[in-house]
Amino acid sequence: MRNDHKQRIFVENDVVVLRHFQNLVKHHNMQLENAAKLVVDRFGKGAFEAGTGGVPAVMEEENDVLKRDLIRSNEDIMTTLLEHVKTQDEFNRTLLRRLEQQENFNCELVQRLEQQQTYIEERLEQRDRKLMESLRESQEVKQQLLQIAATQEEQKKKGFFARLFGK
Repeated sequence: MRNDHKQRIFVENDVVVLRHFQNLVKHHNMQLENAAKLVVDRFGKGAFEAGTGGVPAVMEEENDVLKRDLIRSNEDIMTTLLEHVKTQDEFNRTLLRRLEQQENFNCELVQRLEQQQTYIEERLEQRDRKLMESLRESQEVKQQLLQIAATQEEQKKKGFFARLFGK
């Protein structure tokens, strides 16, 4: 409704509805959409039509309605929070299982790496031993060849009779 100056006119019932809405939003930190739903549930859609009805007579009744609405809203919030906590708990359990699997995998991988390192070290040690043995044998053969060559050289220096009689 509007007056002659085209300003909006509110009847007392409209003011009560708007105060209820404002109270839910400001004092109970309720979101606008949730507060609007509660106001419509409480006062009905007829409260917003041009021909509004009577206004509740007692302020205590309005406070009781606010308390019920607040309790209903808190119950909805608690239900949502409980569902979220359950979902988060399941997610955490899944993460813990995966973490445990990853730790087991890492332990197995470390064991395999240690086995591989041991194998490599043993093979290197065997190779080094064989190489040293081969070098020693090569030096021994070389020494024997040098001795044989020296003996033959001495034999050539000796005369025919010395070689023949063994002096």
